[in-house]
Amino acid sequence: MAYDVPGMPEAVDAPPRPTKRSPARRWTPDKPWLPPRSVAAAITTSVGLAVLVGVGALMHQAVLVPPLAATMAIVTATPDSPLAQPRHIIGGHMVSCLVCFAVLTLGWHGPWAAVLACGIACGLVLVLRAAHPPAMATAVMIMLTEPRAPRFMALLAAGAVLLVAVQMVSARLRREVYPVFWW
Repeated sequence: MAYDVPGMPEAVDAPPRPTKRSPARRWTPDKPWLPPRSVAAAITTSVGLAVLVGVGALMHQAVLVPPLAATMAIVTATPDSPLAQPRHIIGGHMVSCLVCFAVLTLGWHGPWAAVLACGIACGLVLVLRAAHPPAMATAVMIMLTEPRAPRFMALLAAGAVLLVAVQMVSARLRREVYPVFWW
């Protein structure tokens, strides 16, 4: 029973005492055990990149490129971040890719062209609300290596989609929600 005394805070009920658990029950968790986020992120990153290596080996192409490794790290470490959502991953990489091939088509090559292409791509992905920092690395990589456009674009798109799919599976196994939004 609480008394109404001026200047005194309201009485608060004491928390319920925990019930005793049987010896066998003490060793079984109430909820299914899930590894901490850091362990899950490390495993998911490795699986995602292994999928890219496997697909690349089957196609005799390099699908694992450094920007996609950075993408996988962002997705697994911060899956709720806007930068880790499919629109940003796929859109960011593809917009950067298109900008670079447009710059290459104009006949501009080399590091200074990479600077220009990266700047244009950065501005464009921000305007399109598809910012993804590793996509800027994609822009630089394209400008410095000058891969063949159709093949590279297809491989990059497939790689980005595969990484999103791997994170979706991982999230389902951990009973989490990913993606937070699609587009």
